[in-house]
Amino acid sequence: MIKYAIGLGASFMQVLLVEVSFAFVFFAFFGSKFFKENQPQGFVQWFRLILIGLATIGVGYFLFLSYSLGPVAIPATLMFLYLPIVYGFSIFTKNQRLSLIKSFAILSVLLGAILTTQIFSTFHQSSALASVIAASCASMCYALVFILTPSVGAYTSAEFRSFTVSGIGLIGCILIIQSAPSLWYDLGENAAEFYIFAVLLGVVGQVLPVISLMKGLPLTGSSLGGVVASIELPIAVLSALVLLGEALTVVKIFGVLLVLLGIVIYNFAEKLRLGRQPLL
Repeated sequence: MIKYAIGLGASFMQVLLVEVSFAFVFFAFFGSKFFKENQPQGFVQWFRLILIGLATIGVGYFLFLSYSLGPVAIPATLMFLYLPIVYGFSIFTKNQRLSLIKSFAILSVLLGAILTTQIFSTFHQSSALASVIAASCASMCYALVFILTPSVGAYTSAEFRSFTVSGIGLIGCILIIQSAPSLWYDLGENAAEFYIFAVLLGVVGQVLPVISLMKGLPLTGSSLGGVVASIELPIAVLSALVLLGEALTVVKIFGVLLVLLGIVIYNFAEKLRLGRQPLL
């Protein structure tokens, strides 16, 4: 649907601006609940919360660059680099120890993403390197969201976190478009249709995913939450099959199965860890 909206004569940043605007207004209706229990105290807690919002801007902006510079397969695959980053950080901070089972699960997800998107077939294009760099930056920003969100869960509500993230995203989009007016296109007679689709994307692309992440990550932790979030790739493949009629090849099917296998194995390893049973 994003491609359709852009086809109406809008840029990705215009779409993103409407998405975060809708999310900001939606979460503002929960304002009465923001500070009923806990609230950020001091510079460090506020800084972490603001940094999550800035990281979400980075995800959208660098993805926009990557999609603009190269094939869709590059950002669609390299976004999954956040998985080893988040897992490596959790080991570095001693929140968990190295597990061969979990490492295998993450490798399974990454290999599944590579096979599903067939990224290697795109590297011959001249713009591939720039797209890879932008997609890698987007992935690091996404990893930052997963790393920081559990730590702010103790002193903020999910609604307040979602409101803050969408608010900072809105400010960031406005600043980016102000600094680069060429990103704003005249929609002409397609304006009404564009805003309808952009608001719909705001629901499925900003409101539901953001509130789910803000509620779920403090419960699951960054590492498990990141692996579970990779379910987006099988869903995207299935949606493309049903809604767009894209072909489902044997390689894509195998890639999806590898992603699902990785999710199942990682969850199994996490249950072993919580049950204090020995890991490999």
